[in-house]
Amino acid sequence: MPSPDTALERFCLAVHASGTAGRLGDAASADARGHDTLEWARPAAAPLVLQLETEGEIRAALDLARREGLSIHPISSGHNWGYGTARAASPETRVLFDLSGMARILDFDPDLGMITVEPGVTQGQLEAFLAEQQADFMVPTTGAGPACSLVGNALERGYGMTPVADHFQAVLGLTAVLADGSLYRSPFLRASPEQSSPAVYRWGSGPYLDGLFSQNGGAVVTSLTLQLMPRPAAVEMFVFWLKADADLERTIDTMRRILTRSGLTIGGINLMNAARVGALAGDAALKGAPWIGTGVVYGDPSVVRAGRKVLRRALRPVAARMAFVNGARLRLAETLARLPLVGRSLAPLVAPVSAAYRMLAGHPGEFALALAYGGAPAAMPHSGRDPARDGCGLLWYAPIVPIEGNAARRYIEMVSKICNAHGFAAPITFSTLSASAFDSTVPLLFPRDRENSDRALACLRALIAEGRRLGFPPYRFHSGLMDEATAGNDAYWQMAEKVQNAIDPDGLISPGRYRRRAEPDALAPLLQETLA
Repeated sequence: MPSPDTALERFCLAVHASGTAGRLGDAASADARGHDTLEWARPAAAPLVLQLETEGEIRAALDLARREGLSIHPISSGHNWGYGTARAASPETRVLFDLSGMARILDFDPDLGMITVEPGVTQGQLEAFLAEQQADFMVPTTGAGPACSLVGNALERGYGMTPVADHFQAVLGLTAVLADGSLYRSPFLRASPEQSSPAVYRWGSGPYLDGLFSQNGGAVVTSLTLQLMPRPAAVEMFVFWLKADADLERTIDTMRRILTRSGLTIGGINLMNAARVGALAGDAALKGAPWIGTGVVYGDPSVVRAGRKVLRRALRPVAARMAFVNGARLRLAETLARLPLVGRSLAPLVAPVSAAYRMLAGHPGEFALALAYGGAPAAMPHSGRDPARDGCGLLWYAPIVPIEGNAARRYIEMVSKICNAHGFAAPITFSTLSASAFDSTVPLLFPRDRENSDRALACLRALIAEGRRLGFPPYRFHSGLMDEATAGNDAYWQMAEKVQNAIDPDGLISPGRYRRRAEPDALAPLLQETLA
């Protein structure tokens, strides 16, 4: 059996000879794709990057990889910061299928707000397209910024604060090249331009199979059809500062009632502790509060105005102060911030509030990416931020927590205790995903060297273990921690293994990704040493 290096050389020669299996990236692109926000996750050798732009090229490249016994890992923008960036789950996977060149918008229905995009289409590209089309729809924004792929984020079940908070919920259909080269299409996708009916119903008939391609390997997704939300006539952000930490439980119960009983259209509500707000927007935004909440009300101007009264009445018992932010008020605040006397106290608040408002209103920006530079603040550029490239140390702990005050308190105490024991702050955010579930994110920020990466990894594993014990399971994992992702619930993962073996029996596409490894991971000795 040829060595991996020999197989890679033969694969490269075959790609060149084929002329129909994509283009090999240069050394610079390979080096860039090898970066991650965790030191130990950087591979010993830079990956081989194959740039692909069509389904035909993907099929041809898969066939060549299969012949040489090589596994591959597809990436879209590769900006999965804090969760592995472009890193494959298995250290044995040396070939990256770079789909960032597949950046076409294939279909758009301006009446229904349905859009079909390839993997390379980013939040920023979608905003530019919608502006060009004069189509008044919201981009499903995330904190990852305008250079983040829409397809990659949805498949990873990313979320935001626009009306469809869970981005995979916006997926109406998809196409994917399977490991055997065949093409999968969702059942109700439009098969040709002559068909007048688009895929307005995600479930189709029979078993729902699109979910197999979310947080999974075994296929290369080549397009997604997404439901966009119309931009409402009025978008108003509300901000509230808690009086005291002792009011947290009552605040969370109030948030649940606002979501379920107020009748307001709210994309979601964020609740951030002082450490999180300070890391993201600076201590000036805190105003001495232990927690700050933010949310957005969407709708007709009269409904939004009435919503202020509903929110004030609901939050008055726990909020020391409240503020409502809309486009007109922001423009006034920006004008006042330029005045000599008033501006001195107002200016530090206007920029972060304005950036947050734009993101919540469906305009992508880099505001939230500043958080990733907490361990390397001097490295943060004014624009074009790339935490992996810029040496940031970042890991995410992202469990699901019930929207219930006592559960949230137990979770906070657990996170604070473990983070403090490992020398980390505990910057906590609770983000409402539904009427019953928070996604809570805790960023571990550190100087990106081996010692601090080891410390962050040990802290993350401790959080995962104790959180699971208390009933707070993570919903998303770093690509190098698939052993954690697939721990427990044997019946579930055995079923997942059967499905995976059926669609990719040779482990050709992203082997080990949300899949139990049959053999010990090559990183296992290193991780054991890390935890010792």
